[in-house]
Amino acid sequence: MGDDLQIRGGAGGVTASYEDMLSYASVLDDAGDDLRAKSGDLLKLMVDGDILQAAVLCPGEVAGVEAAIDAVATGPDGALWTSGELEVTARFLRLSVTTMRETDELLAGAQELVWNVSGWTAGLLAPAAAVAGLGVLASNPLLAALLLRNKDALLSDLQTTLYDNPWMLEALTRMAPGMIQGGAFSLASLIPGGPLALMAMTDGNWPSGDYSSAIAGLLALAGKGGLLEDTGDFRVDPVKDSEIDIDIDGDNALRTIFEQQDRIGDTPGQVQVIRVDHGDGDPSWIVQIPGTQVWDPKRGDNPVDLTSNVNMMAMPDQTVIEQQVADAMRAAGIGPGQDVMLTGHSQGGITAASMATDPDLLDEFDIKSVVTGGSPIGRFDIPDDISVLSLEHLQDVVPKLDGTDNPDRPNWTTVTRELSDAEGTAKGQRGPGPAHSLPNYADSGADVDASDDPGIEDWRRDQEQFFNGDASGTRYQISPEKR
Repeated sequence: MGDDLQIRGGAGGVTASYEDMLSYASVLDDAGDDLRAKSGDLLKLMVDGDILQAAVLCPGEVAGVEAAIDAVATGPDGALWTSGELEVTARFLRLSVTTMRETDELLAGAQELVWNVSGWTAGLLAPAAAVAGLGVLASNPLLAALLLRNKDALLSDLQTTLYDNPWMLEALTRMAPGMIQGGAFSLASLIPGGPLALMAMTDGNWPSGDYSSAIAGLLALAGKGGLLEDTGDFRVDPVKDSEIDIDIDGDNALRTIFEQQDRIGDTPGQVQVIRVDHGDGDPSWIVQIPGTQVWDPKRGDNPVDLTSNVNMMAMPDQTVIEQQVADAMRAAGIGPGQDVMLTGHSQGGITAASMATDPDLLDEFDIKSVVTGGSPIGRFDIPDDISVLSLEHLQDVVPKLDGTDNPDRPNWTTVTRELSDAEGTAKGQRGPGPAHSLPNYADSGADVDASDDPGIEDWRRDQEQFFNGDASGTRYQISPEKR
């Protein structure tokens, strides 16, 4: 197991440092105001009645006193001068923060533009390159036969290469929205009026360099064929005799969370709600949401599916899966004002992040925390008063699918771990697939549990109510309504 954790954001992140700088600027500003006021008070002493009377009797001594007062009040090292220096420093700090933030935004925007242009270019050229490649194979049957005979070895080499070079996964996922659109428009251009028809079929969302619009266009296009439609009537029921005691505390919290995530994934369409009793009648709750279980692009009997994935990434109104998780929370008896942590692996993390941005759910439930593993949630605008901890593996492609980094914010900590060759190997093959596995995320959770990083320790203290008490979990089954 690799022990090196890369920690970004949270209490030790860049944005937290910016906030510290702004706090220091406010302190300096207040100190400057106080010194200016003290300078005025000192100057008033120079015209105090007692001093003026003393000037008649001891003019020389009083003159010396007034000179000293004036020096302290307005001299080069005096209160007024120092107050000005403090306020200039405060303004410089604020300007520095503004400049650095704007620079960060410009660099991020420029980087996204480069990825979009690269993706579009690759997508536009892909059909022609494929035709050229097929032509080469058609004219070289020996080469085609050789490639066919060694296809398994070539695929194995490709997986190994991607695992050993995670930057390739990063590049492919960041380019993906542009590649899909570029390829689609390249093919559509072969048909008269094809590009205009494609624009219409995507409800005007394509062409676009905006991620949300790219996903919305994909949904519109798929919907024309009855695919990726977030529909269906479902119900949630407690699973009989499913209640279990769960041993969770600050020393094993994340390992336990991801071990439990692994267990709930064994049965299709189940959510687990953990009640943590503190002995005061006011429990805390951990709501565990499963990852993708159905990859069919057409909605069936289980909304923990590909359709939910794509729809949530478009960030629309509440999806079906979110409604069902919320129903499980209601069925569990989560009351107003009771602290809630949402956890999930893969799609479960996407669902958790999406629910944490839903104003209606935030009005109903007191969501305090979100914990995700292997989930692409960087584009969700989660409120600042909700703590987020995201675990990601360097070789896992799934958390990269949103084409952006998680934000560096004081309330959002991202922990990345590079897996060993052994952890990335399944059935003798090393590749990105095993990097997404829940057992590996449970091991990463154990590493975070053992971490003494100040940001992690700060997060652990803030989540104490979820890991301090008697915990029991109950499962809830999502089922289609009987027709």
